[in-house]
Amino acid sequence: MTSLAMIVQKTLYISAASVLIGTFGCGFGGPRARWGYTPKGSFGNPENLGSHSYGFGGSEGVGIFYTLRGGSIDMDHVRGAADLSRAAYQKACATILNKGSSFTVGPAFEITTNTVRLEYPPNWDSLPETEKEATASQAAVIIGPAVGYHSTLWHEMLTWKGTRFALIEPEHESAFSWDDLYSNAVGAKLASQALAGGNVDESSYNQAMTKLIDEEMTRLQMVSRDDAKRITETVRGKWYTGGKLLKRNMDAGFDDGKISPSIIPGFTEEPPIDIPLFTFDGLEEHGIKATYTISSVYFENGTLKQMAGVNSDVEPLKHFPIIMKKIEQEAAEKYNYQTR
Repeated sequence: MTSLAMIVQKTLYISAASVLIGTFGCGFGGPRARWGYTPKGSFGNPENLGSHSYGFGGSEGVGIFYTLRGGSIDMDHVRGAADLSRAAYQKACATILNKGSSFTVGPAFEITTNTVRLEYPPNWDSLPETEKEATASQAAVIIGPAVGYHSTLWHEMLTWKGTRFALIEPEHESAFSWDDLYSNAVGAKLASQALAGGNVDESSYNQAMTKLIDEEMTRLQMVSRDDAKRITETVRGKWYTGGKLLKRNMDAGFDDGKISPSIIPGFTEEPPIDIPLFTFDGLEEHGIKATYTISSVYFENGTLKQMAGVNSDVEPLKHFPIIMKKIEQEAAEKYNYQTR
């Protein structure tokens, strides 16, 4: 294994195909790509979470951070899911204001397309512009994080079935690692808070996200780097070996409407902090209807469609619970992984 492969243990959201054609794909103009890490190592510095940057620049703290009430947090997953949520928010808001029929958005350098088709109330054309602007923003705050979260979940599904984005190691080995889904959910949640607070332009969004990340990690009770290493070491042989993860977290939120973290036992008596599942609930209050589909160019796209039992594109809000149930069953029966 090369030194690069040892350092970069998780996912660079980029593939050989997207290097060639990514600038013409769905990810162009959206949030930048980020690295990710497996939760058994690469611990970040809790004393310097840095400043968030939607584009290049900034001083982002990266790595794995352990929290007593949120488990292992991959900060790149937090930031990546947040920024994809913002990109979807921007597209949704602009499309609604122009009464567009649909918009697409995708992760940077990953050839995946999230498509949202929109329908409007009968009186839309007669509404005052100020009311349209308020409705567009409020609807986009619902749509953006839902797309951001489910797109990251689709990424985990693809890698589980065999898509290789980094070409460094078989990414199935880290798909649904025990930090992934919850970290993505944290990012989508914080983005929704930033955007709902009116922090829409890039500068104010970056400032809001920097503050929100600091506050959230405090709320989740982040521990020191040394304690993160010590706590994680206690599950060696149970959750992971030297080169393999034995523990996965496949709680995507579909069974009880909450995304729950994986907490290493023995270090707190306080309950985990769950995150509500991101849906389109609430759109009807604004008279907006939305249909959301997702697709990728990768071979595994067809595999996931078969698992969902559809010939057309997968609808995350409808079909992801079906796919996840089968993936979790496969994880337990085929690989003997812990999945919750």
